[in-house]
Amino acid sequence: MARAQDHPTLNGSWSATALTERWNIGEWGEACGPKPKPQGAGGGSVQVREQGGELSIVGAGRAWSTSECWEQMPGLSRSSHSASGGGRFWRTRCSTPKNDPRQATIVTTTQASDTSISMNETGQYQFVIQDQNCTASVTRSRSYSLVKREGDEPAPAASASAAPSASATATPAAPTTTPASARPPPKNCTGSSGDPARLEVSPSRKLLRPGDKFAFRALVLDADGCPVSVKPTWSLAAGPLASKASVDPAGLVRIADDAGEGKLEVAAAVGGKGVTITIEVASADHYDALLAVSGLNDAGEADEAAVAVIATGTIGGRASVAEDSAKQRKHVFVAIVVALAAALGLAGFVLMRRGRGHFRPTTPEGATAIPEDPGAEDAEVGSGEPSEPGEHVAAVTAAAQATAPAVRKRGKICPTCGQRYGAEAEFCGKDGTSLVMIN
Repeated sequence: MARAQDHPTLNGSWSATALTERWNIGEWGEACGPKPKPQGAGGGSVQVREQGGELSIVGAGRAWSTSECWEQMPGLSRSSHSASGGGRFWRTRCSTPKNDPRQATIVTTTQASDTSISMNETGQYQFVIQDQNCTASVTRSRSYSLVKREGDEPAPAASASAAPSASATATPAAPTTTPASARPPPKNCTGSSGDPARLEVSPSRKLLRPGDKFAFRALVLDADGCPVSVKPTWSLAAGPLASKASVDPAGLVRIADDAGEGKLEVAAAVGGKGVTITIEVASADHYDALLAVSGLNDAGEADEAAVAVIATGTIGGRASVAEDSAKQRKHVFVAIVVALAAALGLAGFVLMRRGRGHFRPTTPEGATAIPEDPGAEDAEVGSGEPSEPGEHVAAVTAAAQATAPAVRKRGKICPTCGQRYGAEAEFCGKDGTSLVMIN
């Protein structure tokens, strides 16, 4: 097998065919939303560069590398990568985290010869939304043919066939329009706004050169479409160009002067839910050619905004606004206290009803018993009309006060004969023995 250095360089100008995409839908309930549809891309001229054993391909509406998957689903990350065939075959596997309800597995393979490159990708998707399975698979493919190798003169046959193909398939630049996020707020937006329900960032795609800087425009809206005074957080996704760029809290992105060509992803999020914006970095020599076939407007921007629904679920980017758990715990606590108070009150009432029919104050030894009122017991037991709780409490209190002096008068005892005396007595009247206090 020939070594990589024995092959001619793949650097140069190439022509890309249109990207084909085919979907196969499995289970797909109503909660899954619209079924996926093919979203191919037009062909056109591209620039290929060999960088670190990988191919970097810029053009035909996309900056892409053999070290990554073509699929750009949010949350998808590379799980494995390999190169073989003397540096002419690459395989990349991407997947979502195990705890992500949107399970996806993508396998992208790229194979190159001296004059052609082919890319093929297969994907498996399985979402669970409202207990309904949403399963689908996809295949994507695109091929590239050499137009001019770097350092070589273009072959007449190749240039004659490639140039018409590129011009015929190139997508004209779209006219400049007002970005979606720049639209005025609804006229009924008065007073305080509601909770964040929607995040819009524009543009959703941007073409930049090394050394450029650009401020993305973000708008957070409530459920009525009124602006909310909440600012998204900005971050750069990991990738080959992440170390050559920066983003500040206001969404201003700066590309380093020595940045290479390729793709960069910027994320904007509110409450952990957000969107990913794609930045394609092209050198000054390739910028105009890429702009002409990228489908971007004259400013190198996509006219549409990237949108994330925060308050309601969406396929591929489900989000929700968290409830105020502190307020919920407070309501639960109050309900528990009220229930306990009611239970204690009921128990006390039952015990009081039982006590009115059977309670009799105990007469201490030696004390005068409180005479019972036969008429009162007859009224309570026989008539079925018990006295009021206040009357019962007053009777018990009076009985306790009546017995208390009698108890205090029998506070001592003779240790010899056992005769009891009041607290004021000092000696036994029978044998003169000193009295002792009764415990």
